[in-house]
Amino acid sequence: MDLTIASIGLLIFRILYGIALIPHGTAKANKNLNSQFKGYMRQLGVPPIFVDLSMLVEILGGLLVMIGAISLIVSAVLILFFLGTIVVSHRMKKPLATGMNPGMDLDILFLAGAIILLLLGPGDLAILPGPQI
Repeated sequence: MDLTIASIGLLIFRILYGIALIPHGTAKANKNLNSQFKGYMRQLGVPPIFVDLSMLVEILGGLLVMIGAISLIVSAVLILFFLGTIVVSHRMKKPLATGMNPGMDLDILFLAGAIILLLLGPGDLAILPGPQI
């Protein structure tokens, strides 16, 4: 294993990306918030099962990204997921962030991070990195 600045940079990126991603999934584990969110998604025409799937993708995906496991598959799933969240955010008429009001900018940043992981891979400091592009 050739330990380079790029490998260390990718490790730091993966850890911070996972730390940012996991809380979005754990918030959906709250029973009250989960049922409210499902009702809201139902009104937008999104099947409620996608709330539970998003919780799974965000928590499990965040953990797998942090340790660098099966990077190609995880990053591809995250790309598809965040493309979907951008579409839903657009249907919700969520703008880009303005001042203190959040918008779909976070979805775009998570999508960008998943694309970076897909293209660059997890780096040398990864556990079970799997196949790479």
